[in-house]
Amino acid sequence: MSKEFQTKVAEYAKTAVTRANRVTSEEAAKQYLVLPFFQFLGYDPLNPDEIIPESQASFSDKFKNRVDYAICHDGNAVIAVECKRTGALTESHRGELKGYFNAVPTTKLGILTDGLMFELYSDTNAENMMDDEPYVTIDLAAIASGDIDENSLDALSRLRKGTFDPQNVGAEAKRKIFIARYIEVLDALMKEPTEEFTRFLLDAAKVEGRRTARLIEEHQPIVRDSISLLVDKIILDRVGFAQREDLVRVSASGPQPTPPAPEPTPATDEPDGDGIITTDTEMRIFQHALTRLSFLVKDDAHYRELSNLEWRDFKTTFIVYYKQARRGRLFTFREGPNGELRFEFSPDGKQIETTDLYSVDEHLLASYLAALEAAK
Repeated sequence: MSKEFQTKVAEYAKTAVTRANRVTSEEAAKQYLVLPFFQFLGYDPLNPDEIIPESQASFSDKFKNRVDYAICHDGNAVIAVECKRTGALTESHRGELKGYFNAVPTTKLGILTDGLMFELYSDTNAENMMDDEPYVTIDLAAIASGDIDENSLDALSRLRKGTFDPQNVGAEAKRKIFIARYIEVLDALMKEPTEEFTRFLLDAAKVEGRRTARLIEEHQPIVRDSISLLVDKIILDRVGFAQREDLVRVSASGPQPTPPAPEPTPATDEPDGDGIITTDTEMRIFQHALTRLSFLVKDDAHYRELSNLEWRDFKTTFIVYYKQARRGRLFTFREGPNGELRFEFSPDGKQIETTDLYSVDEHLLASYLAALEAAK
């Protein structure tokens, strides 16, 4: 996805959110949010050959099916749009859209929207029968706040005039649905490998021994750790840290810590000297910060800047910083005598003691974004 398109989407989303504060009715949502949305995608709201308001399809005079807008392609209605008041979107509103979708054979995409949320529906289960669940939901409020996911960007890109392909909607919808399901399954397997999955890996890796319940039970935590290490390695590859010798490396025999490489000495909080030993826990903290931030950041530019994260070890503290040890500090870490993890996050000096690394997500992200801002 081009950076230019992503920037335009973010700018439009911010405009839409600002307008939404003054939208109090369904009609206002149509005029000030929905039509401008399709205009942003290249369609002409004033051209009746492109957008038809109050488009109607009927099984009979008694049972009529109508949607707020139909978007046409080569003279046929291919996108059906049903609008509701901003903030009032519910599952019960899908009925009208489904009735029209099922009644008009040329319709390939259904959109239910309140002007900020856009739910996209296809017919992946049966032709001309709209699915019960959307295959993607575009949330402009989330995009405006910086939460731009690839699924939404891809869907928006494919919706643009000149790009939208009615014949490919179903296939793309199926692909997104399957990807979501596979991710859900893989996530569950990563947290708790099943007996069947563990047995599959034992066979694939040609592990010797009878596949007894005891053998499988012994290997399940090993499988879980292996998946976790693989994910870490993929992330390190993406941010350009795969060759860093100061990170935990993955080998055939498992994670092997490598002694830290010498680094330039920044301005320090205490005198440097001999006898400094960088512990496995400290390196685990740095690697966790790096891999966790790669999940937490939403902006591509922020993601790329992760390659500038560094660490520095002192006699009593361990710091993680962005480019500059003082100005760009994310946090100072100290390991407690009983294994507790003690953090002091910049720039507000928030102190946290925990045994759960994931509990500091909010402060970790905030300190990283603050360091980026300070470096401008």
